[in-house]
Amino acid sequence: MKINPVSRMIVKKNECGALIVTGRDKIKSGYGNGDCLLLNLKHSFFALSDSTERHSRASSDLLGRLSDEVGREGVPEGKKEWLDLVNRVFAVQKYQHKATFSLAAIRHSGTEASICIINGGDSAVTVVNKVTGRVEYATVPNMNFAGRSKGISGVMEVVLKGSEYRLVMASDGLSDVARFRGMDMAEMMKSFLSCEQVHRIPEKLGDMIRSADAKGVAGNYDDIGIIVVDPAHLAADCNAQIVMGGTSPIEEKAYQKNVNGSGSRGEWIPLKDLPEKIGHINMCGIRITN
Repeated sequence: MKINPVSRMIVKKNECGALIVTGRDKIKSGYGNGDCLLLNLKHSFFALSDSTERHSRASSDLLGRLSDEVGREGVPEGKKEWLDLVNRVFAVQKYQHKATFSLAAIRHSGTEASICIINGGDSAVTVVNKVTGRVEYATVPNMNFAGRSKGISGVMEVVLKGSEYRLVMASDGLSDVARFRGMDMAEMMKSFLSCEQVHRIPEKLGDMIRSADAKGVAGNYDDIGIIVVDPAHLAADCNAQIVMGGTSPIEEKAYQKNVNGSGSRGEWIPLKDLPEKIGHINMCGIRITN
């Protein structure tokens, strides 16, 4: 595993990748980044939350409580236990801290893998076939936003028979990338999101956004958060848990001015070197725990 803090990218070769980008209009207006990602590589579960610009840290608080609950109670064994845990996390979210919530917990059994999926709001969890580009499963937007709902009633378990599947979790900002690329989400899914090597997707997506900005075709776009996972190749050989994004206006301003404003794309830092770079990593809105 390695992290590029400046570019806000995380990759684990052939297994997963993640990217956070702050919306252009959010930077202009001095807001924080409301998109937040959680990658627990030890226990193979992933979560995404997207909060409003008025309370941009609500997403980080939500995923922080999810992490704390797992730390106290242990990793749930099945979909009912995951749903119970998520609803405990939802129950204490303040009304004004509206946020989407998406969870994907991967479990391997023999040659099969299954994904427990819980989704509230309009962020999306998609399972796509890497060979055909066909979407095998996709969540439907609903009104179960954290803060506005005290719980989620639905939980889905998707069984993957074979190694040709990819998990994509994304905030609604990804649709802006499709827009300025002249595509719809289905076309994006069928193209590089399904066929590109999973660890190369964050950098390629970042390049797309920078290119659209430079050419003046991007316009204003929302915060963008994405996690991509190759479930069949995911190995539980890393103890790290990473939470990225969900920054306050002050945190985001410091990052944009002191880090991102340099124009550098930053360096990739391997897992073994993260402790000595932790101050720099934290300044970029990334928190790492074991």
